[in-house]
Amino acid sequence: MKIKRFLEKDGRRAMARVRAELGADAVILSNKNINGQIELVAAIDIDETVLELDVETSTAQAAPRSTLPPKAAPAIDSLTLTDLQRELGNLRSILEGELSQLAWRDIAGRPSVTAAVYNRLTSLGFSRTLCGSIVDKLPAKGELEEQWKRALAMLARLISVQEDDSILNNGGIVALVGSTGVGKTTTIAKLAARFVLRHGNKQVALITTDSYRIGAHEQLETIARYLDIPMVAATDGEHLKAALDQFSSRKLVLIDTAGMSQRDVRLYRQFSTLHSVGYNIDVYMVLSATAQRAALQEVVQVFCKDSLAGAMITKLDESAELGGVLDVVIEHHLTLAYVSMGQQVPEDLIPARADYMLDQAIELMESSVVPPTGNSNNAKQVSSVAV
Repeated sequence: MKIKRFLEKDGRRAMARVRAELGADAVILSNKNINGQIELVAAIDIDETVLELDVETSTAQAAPRSTLPPKAAPAIDSLTLTDLQRELGNLRSILEGELSQLAWRDIAGRPSVTAAVYNRLTSLGFSRTLCGSIVDKLPAKGELEEQWKRALAMLARLISVQEDDSILNNGGIVALVGSTGVGKTTTIAKLAARFVLRHGNKQVALITTDSYRIGAHEQLETIARYLDIPMVAATDGEHLKAALDQFSSRKLVLIDTAGMSQRDVRLYRQFSTLHSVGYNIDVYMVLSATAQRAALQEVVQVFCKDSLAGAMITKLDESAELGGVLDVVIEHHLTLAYVSMGQQVPEDLIPARADYMLDQAIELMESSVVPPTGNSNNAKQVSSVAV
């Protein structure tokens, strides 16, 4: 008989090792928790003759000496090897069923450090998939705040940002796309105003391709007049190319596009037009922090992420949580350029930073629901250190 001890982070991994190393016929002899890890003792190749001998010996020892024959008495029917194997099989089935749920119970219900970190991450609004992948990478041992700090550091590394404030420093041709009402025009106004303050009004121009929304031209014209910069409406690819030719000497050209439902085919047509005019246009997806995660997924999937220069997040001041929008950004490997958190032009716009986004996410979590375990004030303090 071969007996082996398995020590793993959770029951599911321990059972997987048992099956991989000993096979499906292995018998679980013991199961216990040791310092937050699961220990399984399993056996294979049980020697049936030994078991029979043990049973026979026990029976023989219990009988009077005068009744013992020249040979050992056979095992009694109620304690046959078959019965023993059946009971062990039932025990194994029950144990396997329990162990298959052990990982989830450890995360969702048991008062462990891992569960506390997982609960905090889900409270930020991140998906269970991302939260699970984060906690799976944490060390087996550690204090809650230490593990929380590690989890936030891992999240920060997953959030890609533009480090050099490239649009306002370097200019270029920049188009903002996205669904209706996400704040594209307001974000363009902020970028234009910032660029005028930094480089002067002779270096920036505005173009709108929005021929669907009532009052779209007037809104951008008002911004242009206020900043004393030119603005042109381009209703198709030919007009867009002509406008870009006209503004070729400008350091920054900002293109405002029509906002539509993510399910409207015209949204993708606009995107195709931007890439058909022969100019190198950096297209940024504008994502509202107030939108549902499913809606954000849909609008990002309309565009090929490899054709996007990055993303900008708006309406931070109106959002109840940030985990949803950050989850989408992480999943689709989008690079964040700027973050908008209000209507003031040009004040309410800052270059994206991972630590700032996570701090804001934690503040929103604390203002709505206090985490069930751990000190919420500590959570905020650790975030600043972790990233």
